[in-house]
Amino acid sequence: MENTLDTRSYSELNTALSLAQHTVYKRYLPQLQEYAAVRPPQILLDEQIEDCTRFFQLEELSCKKGEDLLQKLSTVYHASMSLGCNLIVMVDVARIDAPAKIYVGVRNSGEDPEAKRKLSTSFKTLKNGMKSNFPGTKFHDVPAQKDMPELVNDIFGNSVKYISSVSCVAAARDKSKTENKSFIQGLERFIDAMRGNTYTAIFIAEPLTTKEQSDIRSGYEELYSSLSSFEKSVWSYNENMSRAVTESLSKGMSQSITDGTSHTQSHTKSLGINIGANTSRSTEISQGITKNSPSKIAMAGRAISIAGSVLSVVGMAFPIVEPVAIGAGMVGGAMQKGAEGFSKAESIVSTIGKSMGLSGGVNAGYSKTTSDGTTHSETNTTSETRTQGTTDTKGQGRTLQIENVNKPIQEMLQRLEEQLKRTRECEDYGAYSCGAYFMSGKQESSLLAANTYHALMIGEGSSVESGAINFWNGLDEKVAPKIDIMKEYLRRFTHPIFAVPITAEREEVMTYTPGTIVSGLELPLHLGLPTRSVYGLPVMEHAEFGRNVTEKKVFSVSDERKINIGKIYHMGQVEKKSEVKLNVAGLTAHTFITGSTGAGKSNTIYKMLEQLNEEDVKFLVVEPAKGEYKDITAFGGKSDVTVYGTNPKVKETEMLQINPFSFPKEVHVLEHLDRLVEIFNVCWPMYAAMPAILKDAIERAYEKAGWDMEMSENKYDDNLFPTFKDVYEQIREVLEESEYSADNKGDYTGALVTRLRSLTTGINGLIFNADEISMEELFDTNVIVDLSRIGSTETKSLIMGLLVLKLQEYRMGVSEANQHLKHVTVLEEAHNLLKRTSSEQSSESGNLLGKSVEMLANSIAEMRTYGEGFIIADQSPGLLDMSVIRNTNTKIILRLPDYEDRELVGRAAGLNDEQIVELAKLDNGVAAVMQSDWLEPVLCQIDKYERKYDWMEEYEKSNEENDSLKKISVEKELLNCIMNNELYRKSDRVDIKKLKDKVIHSKLETPVKCDFMEYVFAEEPNLFKPLQKLLFDFLHAEKAIENAKECTEMKPWLRNVINSLSPSVQSFETEQINLVLGLIIAEKVQRDAEYEEIYNHFTELYIKGRGIV
Repeated sequence: MENTLDTRSYSELNTALSLAQHTVYKRYLPQLQEYAAVRPPQILLDEQIEDCTRFFQLEELSCKKGEDLLQKLSTVYHASMSLGCNLIVMVDVARIDAPAKIYVGVRNSGEDPEAKRKLSTSFKTLKNGMKSNFPGTKFHDVPAQKDMPELVNDIFGNSVKYISSVSCVAAARDKSKTENKSFIQGLERFIDAMRGNTYTAIFIAEPLTTKEQSDIRSGYEELYSSLSSFEKSVWSYNENMSRAVTESLSKGMSQSITDGTSHTQSHTKSLGINIGANTSRSTEISQGITKNSPSKIAMAGRAISIAGSVLSVVGMAFPIVEPVAIGAGMVGGAMQKGAEGFSKAESIVSTIGKSMGLSGGVNAGYSKTTSDGTTHSETNTTSETRTQGTTDTKGQGRTLQIENVNKPIQEMLQRLEEQLKRTRECEDYGAYSCGAYFMSGKQESSLLAANTYHALMIGEGSSVESGAINFWNGLDEKVAPKIDIMKEYLRRFTHPIFAVPITAEREEVMTYTPGTIVSGLELPLHLGLPTRSVYGLPVMEHAEFGRNVTEKKVFSVSDERKINIGKIYHMGQVEKKSEVKLNVAGLTAHTFITGSTGAGKSNTIYKMLEQLNEEDVKFLVVEPAKGEYKDITAFGGKSDVTVYGTNPKVKETEMLQINPFSFPKEVHVLEHLDRLVEIFNVCWPMYAAMPAILKDAIERAYEKAGWDMEMSENKYDDNLFPTFKDVYEQIREVLEESEYSADNKGDYTGALVTRLRSLTTGINGLIFNADEISMEELFDTNVIVDLSRIGSTETKSLIMGLLVLKLQEYRMGVSEANQHLKHVTVLEEAHNLLKRTSSEQSSESGNLLGKSVEMLANSIAEMRTYGEGFIIADQSPGLLDMSVIRNTNTKIILRLPDYEDRELVGRAAGLNDEQIVELAKLDNGVAAVMQSDWLEPVLCQIDKYERKYDWMEEYEKSNEENDSLKKISVEKELLNCIMNNELYRKSDRVDIKKLKDKVIHSKLETPVKCDFMEYVFAEEPNLFKPLQKLLFDFLHAEKAIENAKECTEMKPWLRNVINSLSPSVQSFETEQINLVLGLIIAEKVQRDAEYEEIYNHFTELYIKGRGIV
């Protein structure tokens, strides 16, 4: 009975299970090393490596931070194999200490032009895919005709004795289950693990066609159908019982009596005529169809046919002949298709027969019948019925159901479901036969590589197919031929083929490869690239910046000038057709440039100055370090730049000369005084009363020079200003007159007097004097101020501050508001002047430095309205005042390794976190650029400034000419004029008045200039008093008399005084010297009455003609 109910075919089950071992579990893979290797066909051996392969070697891999590397590789690989070419990734380490060389390429049969065209197209697609998905990646092609054959011969030479293969399905591991969420299955793990070994790893992927994928899916589906009915067996048993009893009784009686009478009479007449005819027809049609469907065993046979003939899950199918003819057909139990037959027969039989007969006649007849009868009927009925029933029903039922689950079949079906799911994924992303091969001259290196790679590939879901590691030892005589055959396949970058027997009893075999079917999503794990830098390949993560300059068009700008500074730099790659142009109008709101040493700050400024010079924008460069700018002073191919330096011996530069105390007529003296004191506060450490003392001394110096502090007028000349020497003298007087304690006076003297004195001597004395360069020359032409030879940081800061101060006052006096950019000032190493300060205040200093820096920063910010733009450059932005960085419209940020510097500047420029990190990895000459009217920052490769002009030879020639035409100094001119003219009242002071401008702008002390002006403007007859005062101060008579105080006799005293006068008068006539002595002593009496006796004694000697011995 059971056999009758269970109609399933168990022979069909055995066949399906046998097929599943190959198609699902891949039981053949672990034994591939035991099977025979099939020799390559001659058509494969005839292929030349230079005709069928194209490779490039990776030099640097670049990727965007946060993007999925595997997804991008999937895109690249799918595109490059769309024409049917194989994809290969190869890692070669030729020596123990050699870096890993990583090659990526494609392979296709090169026997015809169409195949070569596909190979070339696929290679271009691969390279373009790498460039687009990994912009900034650097690689170079391996020349196919020259280097590729040599490379292949080196890799597959006789030194390779061991080959290992890995067959598996890679799966990404669940990172949510680990503390470190980083990707740990990258190729860099493999390369690092293999350090110290020589090896070659080859990863090959062969694409499957759409038809092959469809056949795979059909085979799995039919195999699933064959096994599904055997997954469960359900048996049911039922048992029921019932009983019924019925009793019935019926009784009846009936009686009937009937009486009746009848009378019948009939009459009949008849007349008949007849005619007859007949016709007949018949038709018959028959049709038959017969169809035979294949059995389930036949369907399962199709699955194994596909698995064994098409899939790399099982292997590629080839005829079992030596050598194999690739693509010859399917083997191994191809499915039997159903046979259909159709027959149709049609017959028609028609028979028509007609017969017609006609007979006629008239028949007439008459008959009459009469009948009479009587009937009597009587009925009497009695009926009685009685029914009694009893029903007794009892039922009893039992059911037994038994379900039997065949667990092996159930597991097999689950595996088939997973495979069907993977086939759907393959239909979406492509399917590839993938295998990995590891070759080395050492057994342990080959096995280590295979096991390391296999360990990296396994993850959740890898068990969907059996994985296997096979190893071939070339030192074994039986295995050596297999090694040679495998090399022939691998040197052409295709999977080796092995012959696998179908059964032990039969001699038929199937052919397989070590490759396994993987989807396009799984492929990047198998053919992965390093996600971190390895020895031989740096891997750089780049943040994404803007791809072009996009401006916010809020309102129109009248100044539409732009300067080009370079090209867009995206993900490590220069986009040569995309230029970065800065709005010239935006430069009036100032520019901040920063970057570490050697990053390209100077080149950036050179390029900007060159471009601005072409727009007729003049510049002033203040360079406190390096002194490079004087070598780059020719823009436009000609020398139109003046260089001022601080060393008079350097012929290439003119001497920088400025007077800190001078100011334009439009500026009030008290305004200038306040700003000047703030400059000193920035450059010198000031505390307690020091700023007040300094300010008082400067104010007195102005008054001594003839200035009315309220009216801002000079009684002598508006161009007459004090110098540091005057302030130095006044500060001593201020301290002497003050009521400070001796300790405080000592501190202030050390802090102020010593510093001021240092500014009046040496090179500082040459720089800070009244004979200064005109403001027009400094600020309306192209000028470079080279301060690199100054050793004192304080002095550098002071000069920079004074230049900014003078520039501000000059612009305020001569420029109108709301001007276009006309001039830029470059402040190199700006932290010397605009240093960062603490916001905390002490009881003594009150944060004077911070306030002074703030004043300077505000002054710079306010100068934009006069068409003045500042380029503030510094390699240490952390040392700069924050307001300086914030209040710049244009920011150019080159490489900054320091974290705090990057954060400070990056936030100010509006960069995100990834972009800020990117600043530490920028190449030389690459900068993040942002203007306030741009939508997003961009990376720019700054153009290299190439144009130089050797102007030094011309400068030296002109300098030599100037040296040969040196004029007599103002000091000597004044002395000659006094000695030869004024002592004798000649020329009515015409000659001395001609010296007015020279004296005012000379290095003479301010009291001497005041004396000179008093004498020039004095009226007759009161000329001797101004003259004697002039001579006394001019010849430094006070010092000379002090030197002669030890002399007790008159004549030695007079000789000592004459010898100590400076400038010397000893070259003049005796009469002239006697007159000078008389005027000097007379002035001394005016200043000190104790010398009246000496004056009288000298007068007596002079009258006697013995004034000088």
